[in-house]
Amino acid sequence: MNQEIARVPMTDMTIGKVAEEVGVGVETIRFYERRQLIEQPPRPRESGYRIYSGATVRRLHFIRRAQELGFSLREIAELLALRDAGSDQAGARDVRQRAMSKLHDVDQKIDQLQRIRQGLAALVDRCPGQGPLQCCSIFDALEQNSGPASGPAMSEEIGMQTIRLSIGGMHCNGCEEIVRHVLEQQTGVKGCSVSHESGEARVAVDESRISDEQLAEAVRGAGYSANVMKTTE
Repeated sequence: MNQEIARVPMTDMTIGKVAEEVGVGVETIRFYERRQLIEQPPRPRESGYRIYSGATVRRLHFIRRAQELGFSLREIAELLALRDAGSDQAGARDVRQRAMSKLHDVDQKIDQLQRIRQGLAALVDRCPGQGPLQCCSIFDALEQNSGPASGPAMSEEIGMQTIRLSIGGMHCNGCEEIVRHVLEQQTGVKGCSVSHESGEARVAVDESRISDEQLAEAVRGAGYSANVMKTTE
């Protein structure tokens, strides 16, 4: 009897309670529903709220944890499809291969961050931290487009470019969160900033792995309008 009572909160939850349990916004859950990552519960025949099952809550935890590990929404949908189809030897191998591929991507990002850190550390070491701004060694190094570290400039070394998108339909911080999640999970994206106030997103990408139109299409898939504004090296 006690076990049955303990399971009640996980099988009788409104969308607000689910959002609190999983640690996401209500709009994020609705976004997952539109992407068919989770099913929307049927509306009660009588007036009332849609009730989410414990299975849906566990599925949402799966999605969030996979996102934290770097999987894109497309990759997460594929993982969920594998899980829904059942677990056999071939399926386990497939999941492991996908995880290994993601681990390789993470290792590459770590290498890039380490190079960035080395460059920043060298700039900081050279700066005396006093005197007029005109004598700032950090500004001098940035204006010369070359840091004290050896090797090519960072943008040339890792093939980076910044893509600006004009995004329509964002009205709140929840919208920002959805768009940011969509962009950050795209292959080749190294980081981004999103503002619903300006209606703009700036996305740092590896230009050899993704195009500006692919980014815009990903945002449109989330239910927002998106247009490429400008691309700068």
